[in-house]
Amino acid sequence: HPLLHWALAILLGALFVYAAKDKIAKPAEFAKIVYHYRLVGPNHTLGYVPANTLAVTLPWVEAVTGGLLILGLWRREAAAIVSAMLVVFLIAMGQALLRGINVENCGCFGVGDSGRGSGLLLILEDLGLLGVSLFLTLVTPAQRSPRWRRVDGPDRAL
Repeated sequence: HPLLHWALAILLGALFVYAAKDKIAKPAEFAKIVYHYRLVGPNHTLGYVPANTLAVTLPWVEAVTGGLLILGLWRREAAAIVSAMLVVFLIAMGQALLRGINVENCGCFGVGDSGRGSGLLLILEDLGLLGVSLFLTLVTPAQRSPRWRRVDGPDRAL
């Protein structure tokens, strides 16, 4: 139903805009959280540039895609980008758990000390969000036919 698409897109979009707000305001603190995952540095090979670039750009991608979902502009494309981000988030959290890396603050909704740690519950929540974003990406809302069109008239297809 089109209203279901609209409601899910607004909720998912608002969640991503909210998640980006603190990270945009405090990129240095978010960069420190990115460092804890040990995926894109800092290390001797990569240095700090990839991690810092990710810390500065990712929140803006979250905010823009969230805004597009709320506004209903390029909704399927924005939902596809959200799906891709969620897959990357799941990989980052999963590898941290498998490697025994203690990520005290996942960086999902804030960069303060009271953030959420990565764990199984967080992975399940992200899987639920991934389901919503994939639904918005893959399922086209039903188009209602105009009320004035006769279904039982002579132009009815057999």
